[in-house]
Amino acid sequence: MLGAAIALSAREQPVALPSPSPTPTIAATPSPTPSPSPSPSPTPTVAVTAAPTPRPRPTTNVAGQQLMTYHFQIRAAFPIFPPTPQLDFDEPAGENGDAWYRGVNASGQPIFAVREDYVMTPSTAFHELGHAYQDLVQRKTAGSDVMAKYWTYRGFPGTWQVALTEANAQPVGMAQWIHLPGESWAESFSVAMIGGGREKTLDYGRTINPVAMKAWFVSLMPAAP
Repeated sequence: MLGAAIALSAREQPVALPSPSPTPTIAATPSPTPSPSPSPSPTPTVAVTAAPTPRPRPTTNVAGQQLMTYHFQIRAAFPIFPPTPQLDFDEPAGENGDAWYRGVNASGQPIFAVREDYVMTPSTAFHELGHAYQDLVQRKTAGSDVMAKYWTYRGFPGTWQVALTEANAQPVGMAQWIHLPGESWAESFSVAMIGGGREKTLDYGRTINPVAMKAWFVSLMPAAP
């Protein structure tokens, strides 16, 4: 019995094996969600502004007809004027100017145009008619220089040719306009016909006498044939 007991005790006691370590679970790292690319700001659409359609040019001389009353008045004092002038179509509203003298046509009629929205004044009307008077007189007295006579009568310095050269050296605009001999003539004619007022052109300190100036203009009338 003892041997059996020894034999039994001599047997290896079963060794409890450690439980296998659990295989570690690797938590899946979530893929980073890509940040949404910012949408590009829409480029503002620039509206193309269409160029304004040019207004059609006037095809009447309604504004120009305002000159007729003044023309008849002048013709009564200066028969050198023809019975009627040539009135071109009016100029568009907004044009830089009020009225224009455009020379004498082949029939001897002065040519005028007026801005379509302009309300005629005696000053402007007689000014433009004054330009015509200079041309009409010069055509009748081709052998003389009527502007030179005017320059001398007014007592202006130098000659009108020098004044013209100096005027043309001025910037285009009012600075030039007030120095132009032809504009001086037209301004003095306007003041003389109205009977008063002040010239807008340079008078070189020689204030105009309207009554004497009108008599001088009348004196230029060529003798009737």
